[in-house]
Amino acid sequence: MAVRLAMVGMDPVQREWVRAVGELRAAGEIEVVAAGHRTVALARDLADAVGGGGEAERVPAYDDLRTLTHERTPQVVLLDRPENLTLDMLRGWLGQKIGVLSVGPPVETVAEALALSEALEARTHLLYVWPRMMGTFGYRQAAGAEDFIRPVRFASGTWLGRNHALAKAADIRAGEERAVQPGGTEGGGSGASGGAASAEGVEIVRSLSVLAWDALATLIELMDVPTSVFASIRGTVGQGDTFADMSGAAALTLRFPEDAAASLTLSDRMAGGVAAGEERSLLLLGQGGTARISAGWYEFHDAAGRRMDEGRAAGEAGGEAAALREFLQHFQMPATPQRGWEHRLSAVAATMEALVVSHRTGQAESPERFRRLRR
Repeated sequence: MAVRLAMVGMDPVQREWVRAVGELRAAGEIEVVAAGHRTVALARDLADAVGGGGEAERVPAYDDLRTLTHERTPQVVLLDRPENLTLDMLRGWLGQKIGVLSVGPPVETVAEALALSEALEARTHLLYVWPRMMGTFGYRQAAGAEDFIRPVRFASGTWLGRNHALAKAADIRAGEERAVQPGGTEGGGSGASGGAASAEGVEIVRSLSVLAWDALATLIELMDVPTSVFASIRGTVGQGDTFADMSGAAALTLRFPEDAAASLTLSDRMAGGVAAGEERSLLLLGQGGTARISAGWYEFHDAAGRRMDEGRAAGEAGGEAAALREFLQHFQMPATPQRGWEHRLSAVAATMEALVVSHRTGQAESPERFRRLRR
């Protein structure tokens, strides 16, 4: 039976998610029961992007998310958290056993992360945060070489994407270029069908915060919670202690227990030049040698520099449709120790806050200090 899915807070420019929903809908794996947003107009745009048959099959649009939940009773929500979704509403969904696939951080502060953690088991099938480097082909190969990789003493990572504003601007430019070409249609796809904004393999994300959450969650899984974070951002950050909508480019230096260290380069303003599947990449110095991984490939070299192993994913390396299918698989799976994921909400949120505060103070900051302060 198809799983009842609501889309909340998404933007039609997130065309790969629109495609993923369409693919699973056509396959009979999901039924799209509602589109929700902070205004009815935005919800209607999202519903129209998902599409449907005749008027009777149009996806209902809501700006009142409580009414959406009551009237449409979704089993899962594909979420890019809008301003009108409160923490209490999100906790309410999880309390009702409604699964949430969150595109980017589901929380905006450490206090929210601590509160949401109370509604979840440490390992949960109800919350999946995308993007998730730990779910990719390359990372899984590295995780399978546990003795070679761990302990990781140094890591260098790059997470690149394009924010919604840049993606929409690229669509406008592509449309203008097609309009002046003979025939008006030879410039390539546009809108929900593709176009310049998605042609160069750069993931479309709401903000730098989406990339930073995945990068930090990955390093925490590999190396533990950082003891200190030093960050510099060329761009904008949110107000107060929120880390919801950073934008620009960031350089981070992180220290970990036992003198391990890492560096990260992050940007949500990539215009292109990134090969598909390589928006996220890591170089790891482990006890057996070095590993280079991205979503779609991996290489292992021993301490002498000899290549020990390498591989590439067959076909597409994951992607939005694969992530949605994995989430639904775990959501519907009988209770087993393998079901779900460790969310680490408080650890990642505290590291995100340390990033923001370090940028403001120009000093290295301790994630653990913020976790203690917000309790």
